[in-house]
Amino acid sequence: MSLTQQFQWVAAYTAPRAEKTVTKRIAQELQLETYLPLHRVLRKWSDRVMSLEVPLIPSYTFIKMRECDLWRVREIKGVSGFISFPRTGIAVIPDSDILVLRRFADSLEEVHVRNLEQLRVGAYVKVIDGEFAGMSGRITRNGECGNFAVAISNLNLYLTVTIQQEYLQIEN
Repeated sequence: MSLTQQFQWVAAYTAPRAEKTVTKRIAQELQLETYLPLHRVLRKWSDRVMSLEVPLIPSYTFIKMRECDLWRVREIKGVSGFISFPRTGIAVIPDSDILVLRRFADSLEEVHVRNLEQLRVGAYVKVIDGEFAGMSGRITRNGECGNFAVAISNLNLYLTVTIQQEYLQIEN
């Protein structure tokens, strides 16, 4: 899918550690809808521990824009370019993938898969309960803990979260 004159979500590369500033500049200067998925992490220094909000995907910000906005966005200080592919051009991200990002970013839940006899690595599953109910993906890690992955194919990314076995149902 390629960028058109309709408003569509795209991902822009930013300078390292400039995601928040770039997102704010685009929203304020260009009046475009932006989204920067953030999540909380604990960072430890020798004298203190702090809870910080950091980007879920480093060096990316998401912008709802049209093709005619490309150069205006590209001129914003800190924007390095757009996620694009040789055959299709700039990657357009469906609204459904933005909703997945929002759910992952808003999640505080860490869950464990204990019985991987049924839930083997590579098994496709559907989440039937909890804050990710309705999502489908696959098991990506073996061992005591397992990860549930959701692909955002237009970005060639997998987002993972650990989910309790009782919340998962194998899909056929």
